[in-house]
Amino acid sequence: MMTGISNETELEDFLRGTNFLSASGGGEPDVQRELLLDDMARGLNLAWTPIDELAPDALICTACFSGSIAPEVFEASPEADRIAGPDRIRRPMVESVRALEEELGRKIDGICSIEIGGINTSAVLDAAANLGIAMVDGDYAGRAIPELHATTPHLFGVQVLPWASVDEYGNTIVIRKAASNAFAERIGKHLAQASFGLIGCALVALPASEVRRIYVPGTISESLGVGRAIREAREQGDDPVEAAARALEGWVLFRGTIVEREWSNTGYLEGTHVIEGEGSFAGHRLKVWFKNENHLTWLDGADHVASPDLIEVCDATTGEPLVNTYLKEGDRVAVVAARRREVWNSEAGLATLGPAHFGWNDFEYRPIESLAGDRA
Repeated sequence: MMTGISNETELEDFLRGTNFLSASGGGEPDVQRELLLDDMARGLNLAWTPIDELAPDALICTACFSGSIAPEVFEASPEADRIAGPDRIRRPMVESVRALEEELGRKIDGICSIEIGGINTSAVLDAAANLGIAMVDGDYAGRAIPELHATTPHLFGVQVLPWASVDEYGNTIVIRKAASNAFAERIGKHLAQASFGLIGCALVALPASEVRRIYVPGTISESLGVGRAIREAREQGDDPVEAAARALEGWVLFRGTIVEREWSNTGYLEGTHVIEGEGSFAGHRLKVWFKNENHLTWLDGADHVASPDLIEVCDATTGEPLVNTYLKEGDRVAVVAARRREVWNSEAGLATLGPAHFGWNDFEYRPIESLAGDRA
């Protein structure tokens, strides 16, 4: 059964929920909000469907933006304006799917989001609506991730290339062969840097029967539900942070004020922030390391919750998700955490999205359910 968005309230719930499941990565969905409002005004169908309702041989690709979420990525570039032509592509992800179709010599029947994130999932919904094709109710991570080789297609060893990319200036590039998924990811990030920010990408073209085997189902509908739960808690005078944790069957991991923050743009937004505890967390400190998304935490210096479990920083009062791009010292925040998707709950899953994947070989991963105690 197809589910979708029919009004602006539902649109805001959807954006809030996808942003919340981004682990504070994925970027602010401001541009995508404008595009989806434009889609609604033009009467396009903003909807998603279970994979079982698609023909087994329907060709499904994934689509995403690739790049860092550092602040400068979202600012206009005078150098780009100097060397580019006057025209701009408003929907690079749409054009990347068309470029992939040209490369494959056949039509794409649907799109499965590579992750759940404020920018990427919303842009996939917009692309599906404008292309008139299906959007799958699911994704390839169950959260936001920074890299192609931290997704379920990589975990299951499926073919991910060719990879078509289009930027807002119209530059179009196809990666047909790469030494590895990690190498393809590296090339993609360098393309994004060359394009002064983000590039739209289309890749991992698979029949629906294969998508069904490797994807995380139901996450688009779940995102809408999480966003709705936060809004309704505010409207009813309840704690929206606890409401978000309940909707995710997760935990309120920490509350406090950001007192330290450092970051750099390495092709990803990488850095740490330190939160000084308040209320029942007074006297404690939580340190968070992020690579676009939040991946590792230390509580009072000891290894604590880590990927593949979800770690989301949100506004302490409103429950609105906050992205690492714009967090700053003095922000009062809460940290909500949730259990990893079942697909990551294996030795291979941990190798793909656990601490060692990010180079933290000495970090002891322990499942969040063994660390966080009672649920919200």
